[in-house]
Amino acid sequence: MRTGGTDRRGLEAKGLVIAIATSVACCAVTIAAYDLFFAQKIVAVDLVSSITRQKEDYIAGKITAGELVDNIESLVRRMERKKRNEVLILEEAVAGDVKRRELHVEEDGREWQMEGGDRHYSGRP
Repeated sequence: MRTGGTDRRGLEAKGLVIAIATSVACCAVTIAAYDLFFAQKIVAVDLVSSITRQKEDYIAGKITAGELVDNIESLVRRMERKKRNEVLILEEAVAGDVKRRELHVEEDGREWQMEGGDRHYSGRP
């Protein structure tokens, strides 16, 4: 027989569920934040084919010497714009499945880059 007060078993179970749910949510947010901001990501850059393509275009007369220099400087700038947790290495040194980035300039002068087979416009003329 109960003479007064509250049923503590119900509150203890409810509190345990809340504590477990909060703990799981905090862990998930911590892991996601670590992966997004701190974990090092290796990105393979196909620099050789980009420079070769520019050289072939220059030899074929498709671009001038000034455009060649501008395009190479553009490639260097795009490599410098990497995220702070990315490590760029040359594609020739990669032995495995990592994210790949091809840097090149389209004929219309707009900058594009390939990431994992997807083409992205960098938004710069």
